[in-house]
Amino acid sequence: QTEGLPSHQFGIMLYLVVVLVLGCLSQEVLGCSCGRRHPQSAYCSADFVIRGRFIGKTQYKTEEQGRVKYEIKTTKIFKAPQGMDDIQFLSTPSMESMCGYEHVLSNKSQAFLITGHAVNGNLVIDQCNFIVPWASLTTAQKRGFEEVYRKACSCNIVPCYGGSCSLESDSQCLWTDVLVHWQEPLNGSQSKYMACVDQGNGLCTWESQKPSVIAARNKEAQSAATAQ
Repeated sequence: QTEGLPSHQFGIMLYLVVVLVLGCLSQEVLGCSCGRRHPQSAYCSADFVIRGRFIGKTQYKTEEQGRVKYEIKTTKIFKAPQGMDDIQFLSTPSMESMCGYEHVLSNKSQAFLITGHAVNGNLVIDQCNFIVPWASLTTAQKRGFEEVYRKACSCNIVPCYGGSCSLESDSQCLWTDVLVHWQEPLNGSQSKYMACVDQGNGLCTWESQKPSVIAARNKEAQSAATAQ
């Protein structure tokens, strides 16, 4: 007990401290939280996917919350709402607890792979979107965003979080990078080098997108065609 403080006042003080601590914990629990996704899943679930540079940043307010608007120099559109041939601005919540995406404009010449969603006519990004430097992607991932993922969105990638995972349909592929690289599943081989591809009969399987494997696969297909 604090010296000179009546017991009932000490009890009130202790109660307030507990409430404050629990309140802080609740904010952390209720803050932004989103699971990792395979790059193909990020592509297929997004409304737009672009390669571009962050060149400007302004803050503004709506009736609901403060927001940040990023000016973008788009160099390539891989996916976008119909009729949209250029993307110049992206919006995000200004608060990190609302999953706001924070970008430091230290290098305006650096290209990024950016995924996001269309909400009430606005293009929106947040911490849960797949936003990474273009140069950090593997050659297989770049090929995926450029052409492969678009053709494979009929397939579904299912994360495996435990030891006994199973698939419910032929259109699913099991993503086990989450088990092997649980802290950063995007470092796994399925994330970096593979795509879940429909083999033409509704059966989806993992298929390597490494250039060497693709070359060997194409050579094998050509040999089979010549033999016929």
